[in-house]
Amino acid sequence: MLKFIRYIVSGYCFIYNYMFFFLMGIKFKGLKVNGKLFFRCYGEFNYGSNVIINSSHAANPIGGNTFFSIVVCEKGCLTIGDNVGMSSSAIYCIKNITIMDNVLIGGDCKIYDTDFHSIDPTTRLQDNDKGLSKPVLIKSGAFIGTGTIILKGTEIGENSVIGAGSVVSGIIPSNQVWAGNPVKFIRNI
Repeated sequence: MLKFIRYIVSGYCFIYNYMFFFLMGIKFKGLKVNGKLFFRCYGEFNYGSNVIINSSHAANPIGGNTFFSIVVCEKGCLTIGDNVGMSSSAIYCIKNITIMDNVLIGGDCKIYDTDFHSIDPTTRLQDNDKGLSKPVLIKSGAFIGTGTIILKGTEIGENSVIGAGSVVSGIIPSNQVWAGNPVKFIRNI
């Protein structure tokens, strides 16, 4: 009986996600979404083959009690490469976020290419305040630990590991382990 209920819920989520992609004019091929995805795309969204998104507690119990959300604003471009796995996280793209091939992103991570609001109080109170935006680049083979926050202007090098709960901004070289808040170098791989 439980297997039958899971099958029904899985089918409902597939149709729900497929309809959102269809309405946004985006193909659903090569993308596997486990659970219901929050998806808003007014810009450009590109993804490779074998992309897996876990978007529920049942799909990844260590990913937190949340869903996966993707927001791409009007002039934004989100690119996700081949063989990428992500769990119950949030991506908000105003300008440019690129996640290259073979990247793993743990549960409850946040990836933002914007501050959302200005530091200046006068600007912050204006209706059109969108804050400062800089591109984010996560290179091939990187592993992002659960609960990590990746801020605007961040570049994470190939095969680098970011420890759980880190807050990342700036450039992380390839083949290194970084962790903490703020993120600090731990060791070479």
